[in-house]
Amino acid sequence: MKNRILFLSVFLDGIAIFLAMTFSAWIKFDSGIFPDVSSISNTIIYSGAVLSLPFWWLVFTASGSYRLHWDLSWADEMRLVVKPVTSGFIILFFGAFLVSPSASVGRWIIVFYYLMLLVMLFISRAMVRMLERRLAKKGHLRRTAAIVGIGAPARHLENYLSDNPALGYDITGFIRPKSQIGSDARVPPERILGLVTELPDIVRKYSIKELLVTIASNFHDDILSLFVPAAGEGIRVKVVPDLFDVVAGHVHSTQIMGQPFMEILPERLSFWQRLVKGCIDYFISIFVLAAGLPLWILTSLMIKLDSRGPVFYRQERVGKGGRIFKVFKFRSMVRDAERKSGPVWAGKNDARVTRVGRILRKSRIDEIPQLLNILRGEMSIVGPRPERPVFVEELREVFPFYMKRLTIKPGLTGWAQVKLEYDTDIESVANKLRYDFFYIENQSIFLDLEILARTLKVVLTGAGAH
Repeated sequence: MKNRILFLSVFLDGIAIFLAMTFSAWIKFDSGIFPDVSSISNTIIYSGAVLSLPFWWLVFTASGSYRLHWDLSWADEMRLVVKPVTSGFIILFFGAFLVSPSASVGRWIIVFYYLMLLVMLFISRAMVRMLERRLAKKGHLRRTAAIVGIGAPARHLENYLSDNPALGYDITGFIRPKSQIGSDARVPPERILGLVTELPDIVRKYSIKELLVTIASNFHDDILSLFVPAAGEGIRVKVVPDLFDVVAGHVHSTQIMGQPFMEILPERLSFWQRLVKGCIDYFISIFVLAAGLPLWILTSLMIKLDSRGPVFYRQERVGKGGRIFKVFKFRSMVRDAERKSGPVWAGKNDARVTRVGRILRKSRIDEIPQLLNILRGEMSIVGPRPERPVFVEELREVFPFYMKRLTIKPGLTGWAQVKLEYDTDIESVANKLRYDFFYIENQSIFLDLEILARTLKVVLTGAGAH
């Protein structure tokens, strides 16, 4: 059913695009409004309309337009039309200029085309939206969710969703948070799926796509415990705001047909920014690995001649959603450096670091093999540095909010790395957390570019530490 609706949406958008272009051309060339303009062949108009379809379909797909969104407001629906259409026209202008700087297109036809496309597309989306609501009301469109909380608010929320079937929610059950362990449940006991600590298993077992949280937002441990499972499983988490959140203005612009929610872990980057960030990751990784190949070969020879052991070093790190992966590095320490000591923080003047290793660390060349992790999708160029599992467990005990670092991909470099030195103990980690959280909350392509520029400066001058 979902695929059919999406296909219908794409088809109706195609008709809207075709009509917008042909009608705009008619106004400009054949309506008589512009008497000094010569007519143009219908074949050219129809061909241009057809050829534009793949471009606009790609733009709308990239903007996330082709998904079910019957619970959004009409204002949100309008934004899903205006933003991609405006972005598409900007791309067309730049593309036309690059292809032919001297090309000239009538200004009025561009204005007509833009306005007609907005109108036609909104009509197209409105038709699909009304169909979605009708199907949802009849029970044909559903999404599986669980409610975090077992008190009266949880019961009231389920009743609200049951009384409004058009919302399309199937509530699998309730999850008991830490703050309500030992308290009496206001929901049927048989519908309690388990504790919040068992969330990853519950999400997978019941194929849950959304979590609706009814506990007060000041229960920090309960909220923080949702970070990693939500990021790791790709599920959305919406919190019913309490009075303080509403008064303080914390409520994010998320609602379910009038029911306000705060969405935790919202996507900070738009689709376009994520696309650009991904392209930057792959382009830089491939370029640096290929262009610097002679240097990487020389580095490998120096490592082999300097000390016994392999050229590369693989070590377990914790990535997005708490997933474990093995990071690649040029070996900068003696072989089996932690055989006796076990996992320990690397010191500033660590005796385990080899002579060549000191050069590699000073120049950051030891980190270059992590570009392979980026190409494998485990890391990004910019992001919080990935930490070892044993240290993550240690740090989460000291800093309960530390797990928020695991809600995005780790990076080869980051805001904290260009500001501060190597982590040598838990105290130094506390300072870096402030910078990591600043980056998480303020992600943008421009911030990434600034971090890359600062990283390049550190590499070339040897200033600071990574």
